[in-house]
Amino acid sequence: MGTSTTLPGPRGGAWKPARSRLGQWTADSPAGAGHDWAEQVALQYRRALAESLDEDPDMSGLRPAALRAGNDLVDVLGDLLRGTSRLVAVPGETVPQRQDEFVARFVAGVGGDGGLVGDAVARRAARRAAEELLADDSPVTTALRTGEGSVRITGDLFCRIYRFFFGDIVAGYVDTAIAEGVPLAMSLAVPLDPTGLVASTVAAHVLDVLPDPCAEAASRPPRGGLLVETAHELLTRTVETALGTWEAQP
Repeated sequence: MGTSTTLPGPRGGAWKPARSRLGQWTADSPAGAGHDWAEQVALQYRRALAESLDEDPDMSGLRPAALRAGNDLVDVLGDLLRGTSRLVAVPGETVPQRQDEFVARFVAGVGGDGGLVGDAVARRAARRAAEELLADDSPVTTALRTGEGSVRITGDLFCRIYRFFFGDIVAGYVDTAIAEGVPLAMSLAVPLDPTGLVASTVAAHVLDVLPDPCAEAASRPPRGGLLVETAHELLTRTVETALGTWEAQP
C-alpha cells in the first residue's frame, strides 16, 4: 500500500492558495461567474499539483501510476488498432451485459490493482476511457452490438482516447483534491458543482497542451506499427506535460 496518505496532497504550501480561492466561491457569486471562477481555480490547482510533484516526485503514487497505466493503455489500444484484441469477445446475452464486461476487462488491463491514490485515479481514468470507446458511432460499440469477436479502431480514435485518458487522470486527481477540501455546508450552498466544474476545466487545459501521437506519427516515414511506437515514445513527455512538470525535465 505504500506510505501515501489518503489525501491527494498537503493542505498547506502550494495547495493553500487553490483551496483558499475555492472557498471564496459562495452562493453570493455573481450570475455567470462560474466558468471564470473555474478557470482561475483550475489553474491554481494545476500549479499546486506541479509544485508538489516537484518537491515529491512520487506524491500519492500519481506519476508512477500514470506512467504504468499509460504504457498499458497504449498496448491495449494498440491491439484494438491492429484488430487483434479479444476485449470485445466477451460473454453476455444482451448488449449492456457485453458492454459491462468490456469495460471491466479494459479497466483490468489498464487500471491495475495498486492501493495508492494515484492507482485509484488511474482506474477511474481507465473506466472513463472505456466508456468513451462505447460512443454510439464507435466500432467497439458496433462489435458488441452484433456479437462480433474482433474489432479494429481507427488511428484517430486511438489518439483521442490516449489524450482523453491523461487529461482525465489529472482531472480525477484534482476532483479528489477538491472533494477533500470542500466543507459540506459550502457544497450545499454553491449553485454549481465545484468539483465537476473545476475538474472538467482542468481536463480541457491538459488536452490543450498534450502531444498528439497522430500528428507526431504523421511527420515520420510511414511503416507498420508506427502509431503505437510513437505513442510509447511520447509517454514520458505526455505524462509530465499532463502533470505540468515537463518544463522541469532536462
